Amino acid sequence: MRATKPIAMLYLALAIASSLAIGMIFKHAGLRGMDAVALLAVNYGVALVPGIVAASQQPVDVAALTPGFWALAVATGVLFIFGFWIYAKATEQAGLSLAIGVMRISVVIPFVASWLIWSETPSTAQLIGMGVAGFAFFLIAHKRSSDGEQAQTEASGTRWAQVALLAVLFVSGGLVDVALKTFDEVYVATVGRPVFLLVLFSVSFLLGMVYVIRQGVRGRWPTRAELAWGVLLGLINYASVEFLLLAVQVLSGPFVFPANSIALVIGGALLGVWIWGEHLSTRNKAGLGLAAVALLLLNL
Repeated sequence: MRATKPIAMLYLALAIASSLAIGMIFKHAGLRGMDAVALLAVNYGVALVPGIVAASQQPVDVAALTPGFWALAVATGVLFIFGFWIYAKATEQAGLSLAIGVMRISVVIPFVASWLIWSETPSTAQLIGMGVAGFAFFLIAHKRSSDGEQAQTEASGTRWAQVALLAVLFVSGGLVDVALKTFDEVYVATVGRPVFLLVLFSVSFLLGMVYVIRQGVRGRWPTRAELAWGVLLGLINYASVEFLLLAVQVLSGPFVFPANSIALVIGGALLGVWIWGEHLSTRNKAGLGLAAVALLLLNL
């Protein structure tokens, strides 16, 4: 039975809460010295279960599994685990609020790709949104500091390392969206999304397991805590997607997606400051505010 509008709003709230919880897990894991790749390997192992079930229920045209499809699916799987690892590192080093802000405005990259590759001309509002997003990234990536003296005494290399980390997060997040867009444009009609997701989750899981086994041979196997948090991460990660899809079945996409993104930017900032004691400079706060404005414009 189709959900009512209030129930759909609840699904949207749960999707937002789940996405914020992912960032919180990465922050907690970083502070406890947990291995982010081990967490991700377990996470994708958990994601494989519903992926296998969904793919098994869909007939597959073997002729549609072309070399181009395999290349795209494998590349997307690599991007998935690499992007999540960068996100974990950025959450640990730059802070939850700034990492989430950069992740959300990376949506500008698939907008540009759609414009240049698929000739999807953006509206005037979207063009303005792209410019605002670029300026927002500059402000977000500006070095955080609790006071001016501390910022002056910190090594220049450390400041640039944070900017570089956020820049890689921005690019990797955008490239994941471009890869998904490419699949929807070229292969979704012949292959189907469940098969694509199964392949990329499998690639991400295998890459993570190669790393875990390599570390294990060197004497560093995942701890019980890492296994437990990895399972929780996988369940929450799956739930975030499922709740978002349930919300979109009732509520309009032009409302759901910007509302989800803006709520994550604001929620990430509040959690970072209130729970983790992160310090945001005036420029950082302005950047997060502009990120919310940019996300609204990009969805007009």
